[in-house]
Amino acid sequence: MRSILFLTLLACALLTVSSGSGAQEKQLTIELNKVQQSQDGCRLSFIAVNKMGSNLEKTAMEVVFFDADDVVSEMLLLDFGRLPTDKTKVVEFVLQQQQCEQISRVLVNDVVECSSAEVQNMTQECFKALKTANRAKIEFGV
Repeated sequence: MRSILFLTLLACALLTVSSGSGAQEKQLTIELNKVQQSQDGCRLSFIAVNKMGSNLEKTAMEVVFFDADDVVSEMLLLDFGRLPTDKTKVVEFVLQQQQCEQISRVLVNDVVECSSAEVQNMTQECFKALKTANRAKIEFGV
């Protein structure tokens, strides 16, 4: 009886371990890494990491900027371009004629373009897999 109970518990433990180590969760991480005032405007540095399982040939996001009163001040399409799988890429954007201290929050409103060589339209899949991180003083998220 003890050996049957032991074997049953062992089987349950093995099933739990094997089901947990299955397919890795797909993830597309965008981090707002640095915000710096420049002569041209406010320079935003983002770090993108593609863990979607395939190279993303085209990646673009609709991003909304809020002012100090938390009112929408600008909505832009930021083109992150090609994001190779398992590679970290730094992408910079300059908001022309914008003072960094006037930005209180940055919101990724939508993924408007996301495709690989195998799948032309992955926008919903990329949005579901999107994770944000932040190292800047400005609030950033989805």
